[in-house]
Amino acid sequence: MTPRDFEFAALPPAQAEVLAKISDLLSRKRARGYLVGGLVRDYLKGCPSDDIDIAVAGLEPEAVAVSLARYPGFSRPVLFPRFKTVMTTGRGLKVEVCRLEGDVRSDALRRDFTVNCLYVDLVRSRSGASRILDPSGSGRVDLRARLLRTPGDPLDALWLDPLRMLRAIRFFATDRFRLSSELASAIERMAYLLTRVSRERIRGEIESILLSSRLESSITLMARSGILSVILPELEATAGFEQKTPYHAYDLLSHLVKTAARTPRRLDLRLAGLLHDVGKTAVQTPKGGRMVYYGHEAASAQVAASTLRRLRFPNRMVRRVEFLVSNHMINYSREWSDRAVRRFARKMGANLPDILNLAVADRRAQRPGASADVLLKDLIVRLRRRDVSPPGPLIPVDGRDIMAILGLREGPAVGEAKEYLIREAIERGRPLSRTEAIADLRRWREIAAASNARSIGVDKAGRA
Repeated sequence: MTPRDFEFAALPPAQAEVLAKISDLLSRKRARGYLVGGLVRDYLKGCPSDDIDIAVAGLEPEAVAVSLARYPGFSRPVLFPRFKTVMTTGRGLKVEVCRLEGDVRSDALRRDFTVNCLYVDLVRSRSGASRILDPSGSGRVDLRARLLRTPGDPLDALWLDPLRMLRAIRFFATDRFRLSSELASAIERMAYLLTRVSRERIRGEIESILLSSRLESSITLMARSGILSVILPELEATAGFEQKTPYHAYDLLSHLVKTAARTPRRLDLRLAGLLHDVGKTAVQTPKGGRMVYYGHEAASAQVAASTLRRLRFPNRMVRRVEFLVSNHMINYSREWSDRAVRRFARKMGANLPDILNLAVADRRAQRPGASADVLLKDLIVRLRRRDVSPPGPLIPVDGRDIMAILGLREGPAVGEAKEYLIREAIERGRPLSRTEAIADLRRWREIAAASNARSIGVDKAGRA
């Protein structure tokens, strides 16, 4: 077998089984079908892939998805009319089926990048191996070179689906592809078209970019190409903004990006790092020959929440990031008593480790070679002492448990109830048992109802 072959037996069992079922269906219906795109690309890279893209002719895409959805574990098909695709998910896989546009050569011309224009004939693959077709003539070459370019005119490709511009940045961020000069030039000319793309699709690409190891260079590329000003104008406004303090060597955008890159690779922390000082442009005030930024935490939290809501992030994520940004400034001094340290830990509750992670990343991103300042290190040492640090796992319930116990709908009340439990555990100096947590939650409901603070959404019978 030559390197041009695709060996189905080398796939994980779930992928191999799904492709065998589709191959059988196509054969029975005397239809044509090809595996195309990500799975073939990743197979050649030696990487696993959970995405299966199929192009069919002689059979409607819906028929393929419906047939697959009959198998245990698969969802009902979802139709995406604009992109003429049907999707079903199951067994850890996402299967998308579209219509083959003509032959593979003409079909390839409508796809995004040459590295995704690699096809495997599913009908002729019943022997277990099939030749990988490369109709663009450069898919394999570009894959080896880690080069991203379109199979046809890049302006046409980006016009067909403007999200491809952000996908290109994501390939740069997560797979270390470089953009061809023609593609980079086209993105600079067409970036404004991202206003036509749904915010949910944009959010998905942003999440992948933020969680990559190339966050800094990716945001720089987005700024240079004009993408940042279209999808994150709040961030673009910080470019070139000099903070003019003795602590900061970078402009505000560079500081924000460096902070995000220095947080643990978790979406809430990356978002908080990226937006933690975004409100400084609105509160900058001169004082004694330098600039001060009083109240920038609140201003930044407000901008962060507005930005994330616009991009359709879940409310829970918005509230989480808003809290982290609001509390990222720790005005600690060595004069704090142990009681004050405990009070600070109690106020932060379960968020304490993340607040400290964000504060450390913020300090490290102030200037070259910087680390957490002496005072912050001192606070961390004191928090780690047994007599002032909060207990480990404080409560034995999560948000879903709280909703089930109290009959709550998803909303701010769930977070308030959780914070109440955390405060109770800290006051007692030990984790709560489940029995104690349930009793405390019911007590919180009585307190909330008595104070008429808010409706907590119990059912009409008042059942928990």
